[in-house]
Amino acid sequence: MNDDMPKKILIVEDSRLNAQITEDILSKYGYEPETVCTGKEAVEKVKSDQSPDLILMDIELMGKLDGIETSRIIQQFKDIPIVFLTANTNKEIMEKIKSVTGYGYILKGVDEYVLISTVEMALKLHQSNMMVKQSEELFRNMFETNEAIMLLIEPKSGRIVDANKSACRFYGHPKETLLKMDIGKININSVINDDKNCIEAFKRSCNPCICIHKLSNGEQRFVEVYSTAVNYQKKELLYLIIFDITERWYAEKESKFYQQIIENSLNEIYIFHPETLKFIAVNRGARRNLGYSEEELKEMTPVDLKPEFDIKSFKELLLPLKNGEKEKLIFNTIHRRKDGSCYPVEVHLQLIEYMKERVFVAVIIDITRHKELERELQERNELLSTIMKSAGDAIIMIDDKGYVTFWNPAAERIFGYTKEEVMGKELHKFMVHDGSLYQVYKEAFRKFQLSGKGNAVGKTIELKTKHKDGHEIDVELSLSAVRIKDAWHAVGIVRDITERKKIEEMIYLQSITDPLTNIYNRRFFMHMMEQEMERTRRSGKPFSIIMFDIDHFKNVNDRFGHAAGDMVLKSIADMVKNRIRKTDCFARWGGEEFIILLPETSLEDAVGLAEELRGKLSNMAFPEVGHVTASFGVTSYRPSDTIDTILLRADDMLYEAKASGRDCVKYSFF
Repeated sequence: MNDDMPKKILIVEDSRLNAQITEDILSKYGYEPETVCTGKEAVEKVKSDQSPDLILMDIELMGKLDGIETSRIIQQFKDIPIVFLTANTNKEIMEKIKSVTGYGYILKGVDEYVLISTVEMALKLHQSNMMVKQSEELFRNMFETNEAIMLLIEPKSGRIVDANKSACRFYGHPKETLLKMDIGKININSVINDDKNCIEAFKRSCNPCICIHKLSNGEQRFVEVYSTAVNYQKKELLYLIIFDITERWYAEKESKFYQQIIENSLNEIYIFHPETLKFIAVNRGARRNLGYSEEELKEMTPVDLKPEFDIKSFKELLLPLKNGEKEKLIFNTIHRRKDGSCYPVEVHLQLIEYMKERVFVAVIIDITRHKELERELQERNELLSTIMKSAGDAIIMIDDKGYVTFWNPAAERIFGYTKEEVMGKELHKFMVHDGSLYQVYKEAFRKFQLSGKGNAVGKTIELKTKHKDGHEIDVELSLSAVRIKDAWHAVGIVRDITERKKIEEMIYLQSITDPLTNIYNRRFFMHMMEQEMERTRRSGKPFSIIMFDIDHFKNVNDRFGHAAGDMVLKSIADMVKNRIRKTDCFARWGGEEFIILLPETSLEDAVGLAEELRGKLSNMAFPEVGHVTASFGVTSYRPSDTIDTILLRADDMLYEAKASGRDCVKYSFF
């Protein structure tokens, strides 16, 4: 980038992993990235004083706003380039993208070169568009002097109306010649859809459109074309900004070739230059084993890894392959890691030619596994100790007396007690604070001492315990018995599941709650009805139902919009929720219809409550909307009732209230 100040890039992505990868790439190239998870946060960020220069927007976001809707909101009050992040390029997604932005999209998982190139081009395109908006005079000046290749074309015929100096230099034609041509003369085809006539794609602002353009000398170049419709000199024209990506295109092809060879292989694979011997690529398995980074290896040769060779002897080894005398070499040698350690390997070496390029490819097999197995047996205890110390879960061991013999760092973190505080102490005194419950544990442990068995042994159970500072925590315990020197010891693996339990509770609340009004949903109401029916049959105590519907609610949505309608529904729900008892069940029955279950409530009391709610509702004033009314139907349980009959009766009463002019309460006697 040429600007003195680094560009601010807002990443709108609800996957923390994807966002972090993108942030790292952008930071590497001098940008200032920032991530938000929801569309709402993105809108707030754009409205703030620290508005970004470009937004990378995930199409699918958590929350009420997806990437498309968020982009529409942002573009209503600020012109910021938005490039979508998507894993899907089906027709529906593409149509959505084109409906809100002229800056295109990036497939998730592309390499950093594509990401940075797209960001740079989107920033340049946005800068160019802003210049166009200032004035035709400024546009004219920018058009003529800009280093980017620019064309103006007539949409119907494709005739070139104007070409800037950069375009003339690039295509090798004088301006007079270009103005006599149409776009089809230089546009060979589209790389994306193999369509020789890209004019329709340009009209749709299918950005970017990758095409092959022909120069005056016959040379063909890959170009990335960004198109937008402009009004210029009272004409509707297509404005094309064209970037030569030939080198990038071939570099990506070459990169994919090498990646296909090495990165997906389970073996160690090395590719190196036949003359300089420098590594071109080394796969993950090799890098992990050697301990070198990718940057370090690019400055190295196979000789740096093979202490028994020098440059001369290694080149002599390669001669049969270079001369075509052999297709493959197989030999054993030693590889030296970065830390100086060595390991024996079997090398399978070939000379491969691709796109007129010749490279050596070496597949390496580590033949030290049997020795490693021996060492693993010797180091097992040490390794086990290391694992237990570094594990994320608490690992606790107690001896046959219940005293702590092992307490890893995760146990310190979860329970708050240091190793020094608990080692050699009785575990249950720390974990069980209730005196009576402590005696139960002591009795269970006595049985465990005799047999190594118990209700929790060999199982994973959830329980509550306390941290050192006194707060309660939820844990998951996996308990095993180990016999050491004719005595039973216990090994417990403890995982802190406090956050998971909170999430489970949140998910449960979401499953029974209407997302708009935050009252119960229809499914949960039916569940409560079933329980109340059973309770009434046992106790004989009555219950009642109030069903009400907002009058002429469709008019509210039609006149004031769905946002106003939603505001009315939420306000009414809040009013009712604040009036009824905690034992009552209030739910959204559907659309603008609500229902209240009133346990141990007579019909007379239910009618009184309905009249009170009707009056309060009719007196409520809603911003912009004004006043609304509702119709109420009330009924009580009858011994012969089923859930369906009592609900149908309440619905009939509601219908009768509607038929009686609305804004009233109707109820049924026995």
